[in-house]
Amino acid sequence: MSNIIIRKFVSAVTACILIMLSFFLTEQTGLGIIVGIYLFPILLIYGVPASILTDFVTKKLISISRVIFALIMHLYLAALFVVIPALLLGSEIFNFYLIISLLSSFLFYCMDEFLRSKLAKYMHQKMFLSKRAKDLCKKIGDLRV
Repeated sequence: MSNIIIRKFVSAVTACILIMLSFFLTEQTGLGIIVGIYLFPILLIYGVPASILTDFVTKKLISISRVIFALIMHLYLAALFVVIPALLLGSEIFNFYLIISLLSSFLFYCMDEFLRSKLAKYMHQKMFLSKRAKDLCKKIGDLRV
């Protein structure tokens, strides 16, 4: 179970960094930092458990059906996180929050799927890394539900 949490944590950190980088590339550095400050705890508190739930629900599905259903669940849960408070509170910048949540959910999902793939295992075997870095890559690459 700890391997799954490590994989999800790495996915959350990567998704947050990529979202922040997208703001930095559009020269909105201040907004990128603010989004990152708020996005990272949300990914840890809501995104990681939602992703673990998605893995639990889709563990009996095979290949492409699991991948598609897991992506749909990730995006649905991300949209649900924004839609319910927006309906209750009446947010005026609903579209911005929805786009950020869907994009971060998609990046989280892509990184998580990459880390559970055979390509990640292959890459850590072929790369010339120190023993400590190889051990870390092996832990990340061996993570399965």
